[in-house]
Amino acid sequence: MPEFDFAPADALQEGEMRTFTVASGATVLLLRRQGQYVALAPNCPHYGAPLEKGRIVHDQLVCPWHHACFRIPDGHLCQPPALDNLPSYPVRVADGRVWVQLPTKPTAATNSPDATPTALVGGNAPAPNAAAPDTRTFVIVGGGAAGQFAAQTLRAEGFGGRLVMVTAETAAPYDRTKLSKAYLAGEAGSKALPLRKDEFYERHRIEILSDTRATGLSLRTRQLKLSGRGPLHYDALLLAPGCIPNTLPKLPGYDLAGVLPLRSASDAEQMRQLVAKAKRVVIIGSSFIGMEAAASLVGEERQVTVVAQDAEPFARILGSKIGRMFRNLHRRHGVRFRVEAEVVCLEGKDGHVTAVRLASGQRLPADAVVLAVGVRPATNFLAETFDLEKDGGLRVDAHLCAAPHVYAAGDVALFSLPAGLGQHRIEHWRVAQQHGACAARNMLGQNTAFQAVPFFWTQQFGKSLRYAGHATVWDEIIFHGDVRRHKFLALFSYQNKLVAAAGMQHDDDMVCIEELMRNGRMPTPTAARRKLNWAKLLE
Repeated sequence: MPEFDFAPADALQEGEMRTFTVASGATVLLLRRQGQYVALAPNCPHYGAPLEKGRIVHDQLVCPWHHACFRIPDGHLCQPPALDNLPSYPVRVADGRVWVQLPTKPTAATNSPDATPTALVGGNAPAPNAAAPDTRTFVIVGGGAAGQFAAQTLRAEGFGGRLVMVTAETAAPYDRTKLSKAYLAGEAGSKALPLRKDEFYERHRIEILSDTRATGLSLRTRQLKLSGRGPLHYDALLLAPGCIPNTLPKLPGYDLAGVLPLRSASDAEQMRQLVAKAKRVVIIGSSFIGMEAAASLVGEERQVTVVAQDAEPFARILGSKIGRMFRNLHRRHGVRFRVEAEVVCLEGKDGHVTAVRLASGQRLPADAVVLAVGVRPATNFLAETFDLEKDGGLRVDAHLCAAPHVYAAGDVALFSLPAGLGQHRIEHWRVAQQHGACAARNMLGQNTAFQAVPFFWTQQFGKSLRYAGHATVWDEIIFHGDVRRHKFLALFSYQNKLVAAAGMQHDDDMVCIEELMRNGRMPTPTAARRKLNWAKLLE
């Protein structure tokens, strides 16, 4: 590999990192740790975030945007949402300069996630472990975030047996987080959705039974019943079927053409075709999906109205103050709202929706209606096997085990949070991936307890909010900064503990807060009322 002169030997102090570029255009991220230089690719292989704005926590480099973690010095992936290892390069110091060897054609690095497949933003896909032949069969139900990450973890951890993924989708696993954002807005095409190319599954010997539904499960015989196929025997089973959207079947007119949920790639494609000529779109529900869809669809030639039962979006998750900020952000971009409103029926003509009727009597003309009124676990096929929760969730233990040889992950799993914060079912993309990795290791007998701190993000009109922890109720929200100007930190206090945090333009603080939560080292609410140096607390 050719070698490049990137920087003077004294370019960085201990603990510093910075991106350097040479005349040829090649770039690397240089870090100095324990007196040694390390050279890594400069962009996160998830969505291309500039890693020089991230943070080194212990022996890991944390992405500033979505908190993917990579081991120093080799770039090994430690935590999602990235799928790939971060490329690392040989480095040496000689003649007072820092020299780095780079391949002739380094993996492309970009921070344009709308145009680039998730797994191809400058990363190295993990190679399958050269495991010994294994006669066991592991089955994964679900091709979403949890199922995909579990499959790649099983191979990376050395499982050598048969690995089968059963999914009701017609496509291989894809990035569902893009559907309500770049894909619906027309900024990303279908090529930007797959998490992996087909060759990845072939190379890792992952069988994908697409367009196949699980219809039943026998714990006694260890058989999974499938639609259109014979039963599938398993030695270990992961249940990660995800959720299905609520469709309001009791609402008159819910089945009219032009009324769609937004959950799958098929839904999003139908929606894109539907709204291409639509002048008026009504979104029922102010969930994250609903609000992200509103941000993606509104424009000079298209009117978007959000109908919501709550006074402010996200009030039950983020509080009314942050919810009001989001509503005002949307209103400034032309989105209209009907809040504390109830839909009583959908009107149509010639079988196609034409309007949404509210309990107040108001009629909202509509060429298309998006149903964003929540989801429910896709666990009906398990009703005769398990005592499901009222909402369809499946209770698991600390190791994500639901029954002997059976594990559950992702949206359907009711699991225990760290620090004694109770059991919850959480519908976050990154949590699902972390569940998948933990369950995979336990399927292999590693006896690993799930201890990750929940983390999610949302982006609307170019404004990004990060959230760490979990709060269904709180006694107080402590604010630092200006919510109205989209630069703030909000700390959620419950029973004299800080249990969650939300932030905008506080990316480094949010990295520190997640790590402090993970280690049970969060300050008290009283201390947090003062402005804190979160990096210093972490150190």
